[in-house]
Amino acid sequence: MEIGQRIKIERQTAEWTQEQLADRIFVSKRTISNWETGKTVPDIESVLRLAKIFKLSLDDLLVEDSAIVKEIKRKEELTNLSIIYYVGLVLTGLILMGMMYFSSALGKEGSLYLITAALLTNFITMCMFKLNIDRLRNKEQKFQREMRQMKIVGTAMVVFVCIVLIVLHFM
Repeated sequence: MEIGQRIKIERQTAEWTQEQLADRIFVSKRTISNWETGKTVPDIESVLRLAKIFKLSLDDLLVEDSAIVKEIKRKEELTNLSIIYYVGLVLTGLILMGMMYFSSALGKEGSLYLITAALLTNFITMCMFKLNIDRLRNKEQKFQREMRQMKIVGTAMVVFVCIVLIVLHFM
């Protein structure tokens, strides 16, 4: 039995309308309808409220429907993924702002070091983001292949930057 069917049975057993249940767990009537028809699944907070209201354990509510558990875990991982993405952007922004404000004190070499740090920060963030997206889509082999290609490009980029820095140092 899926969770939507279970919600409907428990709601009808308690002799509540969809609207009454929605008011008790702080969602809309349409949300209850979508759960019961299987169009969407409740988030973890709603599942906890449902279990409490129906006086069921989470196991009783969820064990029979592993799809809901997988969906909840997937949503949590996507939330964590967005945090990784924003950390990379913030670090890159801070590095570039530091370069703008301290450009005269840093000189050409210092600026190049900061640009390289910004590139590496973005590269690492992009790799982490891509790895997690592909993992969530069950495409880890594709990611491994792309990772090998990125290592080659990344190594070439680091070598190029080192050569440029050496040339600038001796000019």
